[in-house]
Amino acid sequence: MEKLYTLLEEIRPDVDFRNITTLVTDGFIDSFDIVSIIASIEDEFAVEIPVDSMVAENFESAAAIMNLVNGVKKF
Repeated sequence: MEKLYTLLEEIRPDVDFRNITTLVTDGFIDSFDIVSIIASIEDEFAVEIPVDSMVAENFESAAAIMNLVNGVKKF
């Protein structure tokens, strides 16, 4: 999880990814941030995020993002 926090904080150092659970809903991150997060996750964790998983609820919190990472196929 620390690896994910580090990755997220590099993308948006102004967002408290450790405590906020409404990242998309409350506008802490936007679609451009999500694209950056997906690219970084795919590189860092050697996974491919399927298009149908690129939905707001999978990016509402660091825990949701980690669940996404853990649920996708590694390459």
